[in-house]
Amino acid sequence: MRAWPTTGLVSIIACTMACGDDAVPRADTSQLELDADLTDAPADLSAPRDDAPAPSDTSVADVDPPDAETAPPWSPPVVAYPPEGEPAPFYLSQTGLYRDFAARTLAPDLIAFEPAFELWSDGVDKRRWVRLPEGSRIDTSDLDRWQLPVGATLFKEFSIGGKLLETRVIARLGPGRYDYWMGAFIWDDAEHDARYAPDGGTDVRDSAHDVPSSTQCWTCHNGDPGHALGLSAIQLDAAGQLDALIAADLLSDPPATSHRPLTPPGDDTTRIALGYLHANCGHCHNDYGSARPDSDMDLRLRVTERTVEATATYRTTVGVALQNFLNDGFTWRIAPGDPAASAVLYRMTIRGKGQMPALGTEQVHTDGVTAVDAWIRAL
Repeated sequence: MRAWPTTGLVSIIACTMACGDDAVPRADTSQLELDADLTDAPADLSAPRDDAPAPSDTSVADVDPPDAETAPPWSPPVVAYPPEGEPAPFYLSQTGLYRDFAARTLAPDLIAFEPAFELWSDGVDKRRWVRLPEGSRIDTSDLDRWQLPVGATLFKEFSIGGKLLETRVIARLGPGRYDYWMGAFIWDDAEHDARYAPDGGTDVRDSAHDVPSSTQCWTCHNGDPGHALGLSAIQLDAAGQLDALIAADLLSDPPATSHRPLTPPGDDTTRIALGYLHANCGHCHNDYGSARPDSDMDLRLRVTERTVEATATYRTTVGVALQNFLNDGFTWRIAPGDPAASAVLYRMTIRGKGQMPALGTEQVHTDGVTAVDAWIRAL
């Protein structure tokens, strides 16, 4: 049986038995390059499930992990993920996220994690978990591009003020690069269950939050061959969570001590700005990203980039002329010392046509703008 880590910020809910293999996150129809347009979100498909169990009055935060001595045996379900175009309904309760769905008791084999630099989603609350098949490891032979083992599943929950909005799932079904299932589940108003919404949803549960379609999930997550954007060496080391995974022997090739830390280079102002651009723009603006055919700007950090000037972010933005976005009087992607003349920052301050990020947000992230503005002023 695997010894689950309990140190650091990675929390593992105690596993009571060896867990069996499981059968076996965002894309947009526009691109996140500097000249991308915002695509309207699709219609709401959050129809409530009639036969779902009644919800418990106890929130997940109030539920203690099951006692290893008294809890019944747990084995994650074998999930039959529906193929594209499948008309039959599919529910979150079928994915094994919860041991007891009605009580919202999480499954005991989940590994909770939180990236150091979050993707801005208009301030909604998010929780994330990964499930690994018993005895497996994440392939970290390329520290910049982690590969989940076949049978692994990622879960990401979105909520506002405790109200559940959606839960996204990425499951690795086979060994190929595209052998993955991606989709979002929209919670019904009674929070009995969440139903798979292949076409996404708009302003779900009387909120301003839009849910991406499965196609949109692929567009963003395809920017990384492993498709797990927040579960990475840079993100987890910067968050202080990497050591717990190493201690639990969950990485195939742990980074050498001489290569640590794997955090963004530079002073605090620079690290925050580079991390923000990495998390919010780097999944599309990199060699594999959806923006690549239209822009050679690269905002993804690599663990080998040990100085600010060596980062692709610096090399492809600072003092670099615009490639496609030639309107509104801008000349430079980033003009050193001059935020007002920097097109990258300008795109972050607008919403609608030309905004950046191109999808998943309707509100300007003031803290993000402030962080990038401060970095540009210091250049």
